[in-house]
Amino acid sequence: MKRTILSITAGVALAVLPSTAWASSGGLAGSWTSVDGDGSLQTLDIAGSGQRTYSMVYFDESATGACNGSPARVSGPGFVDADEVVMFGTLVCLPGGNVFRSRLTLGYEYDANTDTLTDSFGIVWHRTG
Repeated sequence: MKRTILSITAGVALAVLPSTAWASSGGLAGSWTSVDGDGSLQTLDIAGSGQRTYSMVYFDESATGACNGSPARVSGPGFVDADEVVMFGTLVCLPGGNVFRSRLTLGYEYDANTDTLTDSFGIVWHRTG
């Protein structure tokens, strides 16, 4: 089931359901890349053993909407629910560190057959390491 997940909230709670085999084996850990709708390179670094929670860092080399074309970084935890992972983080525009005070929620769906992630915007991410 694919859900569209993108929201900015003041406070967020997530009930984490039992994870699937790929999540419990740390299957998401590694580096991922994609090309954003504006043509900019995006990277996603995921660390952890997959015990339902990962440490995630998202980077967009040109965040046209949020940072007027400057680079952006979102870092925070990612929580697994079946074949989906939901990341909660704080958006920072670079350089300068303009921090958005609200939390950003990003959703990704994992496809084990192609070893890809698809984000809430339909952009496909490929593993690079």
